[in-house]
Amino acid sequence: MRTIADRYQITSPIGRGGMGEVWNATDLRLNRPVAVKLVRVPEDDLERDVRRRFHREARITARLRHPGVPVVYDFGQDDDLFIAMEALPGGSVAELLGEHGALSVPWATFIGTQVCAVLAAAHDAELLHRDVKPENLVLDPDGSVKVIDFGVATSTGDEFSKITQSGQIPGTAKYMAPELISGEDASRSSDLYTVGCLLYELLTGHRPFASENPVRELSRITSEPAPPLEDVPAELAALTAALLSKDPHQRPTDALTVYEGLRPWTGGLTPIPGWTTADLTRDPGHLYTKALATLG
Repeated sequence: MRTIADRYQITSPIGRGGMGEVWNATDLRLNRPVAVKLVRVPEDDLERDVRRRFHREARITARLRHPGVPVVYDFGQDDDLFIAMEALPGGSVAELLGEHGALSVPWATFIGTQVCAVLAAAHDAELLHRDVKPENLVLDPDGSVKVIDFGVATSTGDEFSKITQSGQIPGTAKYMAPELISGEDASRSSDLYTVGCLLYELLTGHRPFASENPVRELSRITSEPAPPLEDVPAELAALTAALLSKDPHQRPTDALTVYEGLRPWTGGLTPIPGWTTADLTRDPGHLYTKALATLG
């Protein structure tokens, strides 16, 4: 088994992220599980850009101190560049959708509220994620959602340099706000558009503009209204439609506003077999969070 930096023993693959491979590993020094992201450094003109992107992702993720963002423990280089992060025991929301299809209104909004809480923290820190999608959300057994992969995140301030040239499209095109496809800069509003895409997919099991032809899907994103949501409460359908507005100024003003709009629909949650703990009444992490919630 490979050991990174004489400390992190690689055990099994998790998947591929926006900038490299992610592996389960053991921190031999502290005897705890971690996740290690490995990024191979190319021996060509792209080396400098890859290093810069890697350092940005590590610094951005470490900067966000929030329960919905994995903790960064370490980063460096041992042949490959590496980031050692908090191990996440759950699976991606994309895998959940693949297994269960459309989710109930309580579960869809429960996931959405947590994503909005993370985006509120990111936006307060002058950061834009730019790639919110089911593949970048991990559902832990206690029901908490972690937002991962800040590889294409950017800053609305001056601390982090730009990683894309004008006209380039960062993130995943099929979840991208129409103004970004047209070449405009990312904004908090474009992050909120991705929340609309996420909610639509959670509620229906498919993306709002899904097409087998990628070019056709991009065209629909920029030119067609999202198909109406059926069998969804009118207020929730209206909020999702507002998030998917072509005009950024017609979307909700901030992540906190979306959070407040989703919160009333999260009641009546029941465990998802095979995904969440059947009985959280004795889970220490859940009990701690529940105690904190009494402050609200």
